[in-house]
Amino acid sequence: MSLLTDALTRRQPLRILDLVYFLYFATHIPVTVLIDFQLFCPSHWVPQILKDALAFYVTTYKDPFMGSTTPVYWYSSFVVCELLFQLPFFFIACIGLVKAYGAHVATTVLPSVVEILCSPTFKLTQIERYILCAFYVPYFCLPVIMVIDSYYRINSYLRMNTEKKLQ
Repeated sequence: MSLLTDALTRRQPLRILDLVYFLYFATHIPVTVLIDFQLFCPSHWVPQILKDALAFYVTTYKDPFMGSTTPVYWYSSFVVCELLFQLPFFFIACIGLVKAYGAHVATTVLPSVVEILCSPTFKLTQIERYILCAFYVPYFCLPVIMVIDSYYRINSYLRMNTEKKLQ
């Protein structure tokens, strides 16, 4: 039980800024894959709707790099970096933030469940309490699983790195 307690108490609550970060990374994924990748993808592979979206963007916002008729090599090198390095990181960042969110949800749902089950101020039958808890409990269990999973993965990664450094 101490692993669970440690995992829950060491996390910080999800802040508005964390949500902004998550949205930032999450919105970059489709833009990178569906729009930016068009610089390198053969035109016949790109669905017309995506070509139209890029054309709308270039026309509306007059992006000189995405809309250039001649290659802009330094910009193309940035897009290559975005595809090879940033795109995988966008997924990692989203997953990391979701796992931090999992700890927050678990710590806020548990008191709700306990209150529903134990509080005499709610005029609920025992069956009604159990049914109501059935809606809440998955929002506790899955985040706890995320936190424990994150704890073990990070712990094993850190242990592996520490062992490598000691060798």
